Amino acid sequence: MTILMRVYYDNVIASGLITGDIAPETEMAALRELERAHAAGTIKRVTSRESWREQERTRDAVRRSQLEAARDLVSVVQTDHRVVGFENVFGPLGTIAANPIVSDVVDEPLFTDLTTLGLRSPDARHFMYAAASDCDWFVTLDKDFLNRRLLLERRCPSIRVVRPSELVVELRSAGHLGAG
Repeated sequence: MTILMRVYYDNVIASGLITGDIAPETEMAALRELERAHAAGTIKRVTSRESWREQERTRDAVRRSQLEAARDLVSVVQTDHRVVGFENVFGPLGTIAANPIVSDVVDEPLFTDLTTLGLRSPDARHFMYAAASDCDWFVTLDKDFLNRRLLLERRCPSIRVVRPSELVVELRSAGHLGAG
């Protein structure tokens, strides 16, 4: 089955998928519809390890455990880090292991531009990963993205910033989803 488009879920959406607590309910219903589109092969939804980092900071231990247990539910993009070198580490038996030194900034000029537009570093990383992974849609309920969508889409014209409900409308109008 051919995947028609790649859809990046920011942490609000990736976490809400797991916890089922996205508000308003119309957005949760739209997310369930996007999930059906993913199951049908119409879209490929992804997130990044940035979502994991944000989920690890959740103060509610039960919720954090729930999020960690479901990490394999949403695929993680491959371009959310880059190896910048290696360091040698001696193991307990004196063996040497090469540990990679990684950077979570995969596109420095884009990251800088995004922070200049007013995104905080974690949000800039989310959007940068979506762009570096050739995502077509960036699905969010975060006002930091939604209030800057025109600026973000001008900077990265191949990505549209949308709420779940907006993407459902787009997919329906293109004939990729049923009438609901």
